[in-house]
Amino acid sequence: MSQGAVYVYGIIAAADAASVSHTGVEGSPVRTIDEGDLAALVSDVAGGALAAAREVRAHWRVLEAASAQATILPVRFGTVMEDDAAVREQLLGVNAPRLEALLKELAGGVQVGVKGIYHQDDLLRGVVAASPTVAALRKKIEGLPEEASYYERIRLGELVAAEVERRREEDGARARAQLEPLAVATRAEGAGTPDVAFNLAFLVERERLDEFTAAVNDVIAQLGDHIDVRYVGPLAPYSFADIELAAEAA
Repeated sequence: MSQGAVYVYGIIAAADAASVSHTGVEGSPVRTIDEGDLAALVSDVAGGALAAAREVRAHWRVLEAASAQATILPVRFGTVMEDDAAVREQLLGVNAPRLEALLKELAGGVQVGVKGIYHQDDLLRGVVAASPTVAALRKKIEGLPEEASYYERIRLGELVAAEVERRREEDGARARAQLEPLAVATRAEGAGTPDVAFNLAFLVERERLDEFTAAVNDVIAQLGDHIDVRYVGPLAPYSFADIELAAEAA
């Protein structure tokens, strides 16, 4: 038991605590703090500022290692609490009903991410080929000075943006139609950049991961001529563990 500050990674069922063994932030071994049916994954820290880039990777590695063996509720990076007693009382104790319900809801599930990135040149060629209006306006302003075709260029940009959005909705729907039947739940994540066709998070039962991976390969076969499909996982269920705990601000 530590008498000093502890870094918190996530929460698991106490029955799964023995399955977790890893090195965490500042190179400290990960251990568990139990309270009833819950356990927090923690490691001891000096209490100073964390070197973010290195320690973020350590944080993720602990959660990934734990999620391979158990259902885990991730806690926000940088959560440091005063001592073991604070973890028991302020994190596990007061939040026990919510945490236990979430662990039950997510039991046996892991998160996988499927992100589609457009091949920009292929996308624009497809837009022009699919829209006679875009093709005609593009041809009209070719070779004209920017000043003389200012409003036409604005209109062309609007038309292209609308067509790209239509294709994004269509491609995203095709991906979801293939993958959602194999998932417990789905979340649409933020696109981030204009070249993103879709950015989806799926909660998948561990025993169906191979089946889900095969379905992702089918999506790649269908969309790979114009979209680079990136598949990441299995991960801890970051997008599905909707917990905002008072202790996370500690």
